Amino acid sequence: MDFILDYINTFRELIYNTILVFSLGFIYSTTNIGFKNPTKTGKIFAGILIGIITFIIMLFPWIQSEGLVFDTRTIMMAVTGYFFGPLTAGIAMIIPVTYRIIIGGVGVYSGVANIVFAALLGLAWHKIRKTLPAMNHFLEYYLFGLMINVMSLLVFIFFIQWPIGLEAAKTLWAPYLLLFPVIIMLLAKVLENQSQRLIAHQTILDQQILIQASIDSTKTMEIYALDKDYQYLAYNKFHQKNMQKYYHATIKKGANYLSYIENPRMKERLQKNILKAFNGEAFAAELLLEIDQEKYLLEQYSPIYDEHQDIIGVTVFSQDISERKRYEASMLYLSYHDSLTSLYNRRYYIEQIPKFDQPQYYPLSVAIVDINGLKIMNDAFGHLAGDTLLQKVAHHLLAVIEDDKKIMRTGGDEFAVFLPKMTHDDAVELMEEFKKRIEDDMVHGMHMSISFGLATKVKHELIDEVLNDAENDMYAQKLFEVTSYRHKTIETILSTLHEKNPREEMHSMRVSALCQKIGQALDMPKEQLNLLEAISELHDIGKIAIDDAIINKPGKLDDHEWEMIKKHPEIGYRILSTSPEYSEIALDILSHHERYDGKGYPRGLKGEQIPLRARIISVADAYDAMVSERPYRKPLTHEQAIEEVKINLGAQFDPMIGQLFIDLMSKSEIAI
Repeated sequence: MDFILDYINTFRELIYNTILVFSLGFIYSTTNIGFKNPTKTGKIFAGILIGIITFIIMLFPWIQSEGLVFDTRTIMMAVTGYFFGPLTAGIAMIIPVTYRIIIGGVGVYSGVANIVFAALLGLAWHKIRKTLPAMNHFLEYYLFGLMINVMSLLVFIFFIQWPIGLEAAKTLWAPYLLLFPVIIMLLAKVLENQSQRLIAHQTILDQQILIQASIDSTKTMEIYALDKDYQYLAYNKFHQKNMQKYYHATIKKGANYLSYIENPRMKERLQKNILKAFNGEAFAAELLLEIDQEKYLLEQYSPIYDEHQDIIGVTVFSQDISERKRYEASMLYLSYHDSLTSLYNRRYYIEQIPKFDQPQYYPLSVAIVDINGLKIMNDAFGHLAGDTLLQKVAHHLLAVIEDDKKIMRTGGDEFAVFLPKMTHDDAVELMEEFKKRIEDDMVHGMHMSISFGLATKVKHELIDEVLNDAENDMYAQKLFEVTSYRHKTIETILSTLHEKNPREEMHSMRVSALCQKIGQALDMPKEQLNLLEAISELHDIGKIAIDDAIINKPGKLDDHEWEMIKKHPEIGYRILSTSPEYSEIALDILSHHERYDGKGYPRGLKGEQIPLRARIISVADAYDAMVSERPYRKPLTHEQAIEEVKINLGAQFDPMIGQLFIDLMSKSEIAI
């Protein structure tokens, strides 16, 4: 009977020991040691607490004989060394070692050695495990426990008086080799699981902080999550701020989001989209906000799944994309419109050809319009004047056609017009009305002019052939109209120049008379004399593009102003070279300020590289300029001017022509 009671008492004490051993799990979770960089104070506190629990364990031993007691302190020390580290293990050893020394007896040395060796082996296990092959954690911890308890039995044998230690080892081998390794394995697994839970919990907290900080950082996107009852699960500060701003609502988790939405169409849309996401569909939608017709939103809906893949909520990302939509609209507009006239452009024209080439639009008339004299306008009055001309043509087209989708600017000075369901005769009548409006209008005192061609698709004609016919018709019309218009344009430019600067007209007449005398002295044929007369009248036509303030400046010109004046030969050349009837003298106009020594402008021609007629006008032009009054100086006398010509023979002037001019001017009948 006593034998049975002894085993019951031993078993009871073993249960007490085991329960106390598993208190390590509580200490581990409380102190967070092992995964969160505890402070030194925390480690010391944990060591003291473990030491006290180990002391309590030692109060419930099973006694082999006087001074020979056994308990689960080695389990506590080994696991403490492995999971808590050296400082905590070192502190934890002090109390049980002190207590075991105080108890004394034959097992004092083995008792102390077991405490120390178990802790050291626990600390060393991190390195030992690296030498072992990969294995299941349960097996690893079982081997760890087996090694600890084999060490304990060896300590009994070698640290307790022989043969008492051997007898003790024989008596205790079963619990030490069969039970204690399992306890260590289970305790280590409990601590590992606790560590993983603590780490996972901390990770979730860190992630929640990070995620909340991330979603709160945006100042352009509302983010919120709702459950199946449209109640808030989460939201960012931007959404919270906007709900306060637009709905005067102070939202909180659990509040019903849709209860704040007053607009019925908006509420219906949100309800529909949220239900769609609850059905498992993740999607995005761009929309025009119901309560603000200038505000566009991009909304993204995504279902939230739990660990069982059940949908428990919906996340909504809502971003204001109004600026982007306006930018996209402007880019789309620019890609299909001409920025100067605001008409549709050639890209649109190409895309519209197949769209208009449909039976419901037959008869389809197509007009090709070309502006006459755009280049002359640009050269004579600058590109702003040319832009005005283009804009006026576009304005008159819109006034007549009354549908901007039918009118396109297809080139620099060319427009195309689609006239669906319009016969050829009706189209001609409409375009003639447009042409009359154009010819009645003016830019810089010059009448505008256009040429147009027409072709009509009635049934089976190929659209490309119709377009070609319209273009060919336009070119045919242009052949008859453009020559006359160019001549009128040049006359208008010259007249405008003379009206603005009457001095220029008198200067041209005098230069013309001088050139005629020089030409006659050179026995030039009548045809050449006629050309000289034309050059004389037109040699300064390029000054039409020079600011009047520069031409009439009373003082000396600065460098910039002088550079502007020097451009008039080039401008005159560009104006005249566009017209075939003036093309022969255009080069003379370009060259009339070249110098015989190559120091003139604009090309720096030298000697006989300069056209003969330009060399003649150079002398006559210079002489008349010298003897004429200018705002910035008084005129030279005839004798002074002749002397200047003489000095510049071979430099500024052709020496032969210059000398001929001097000889002619010595005759009183032509002296000016």
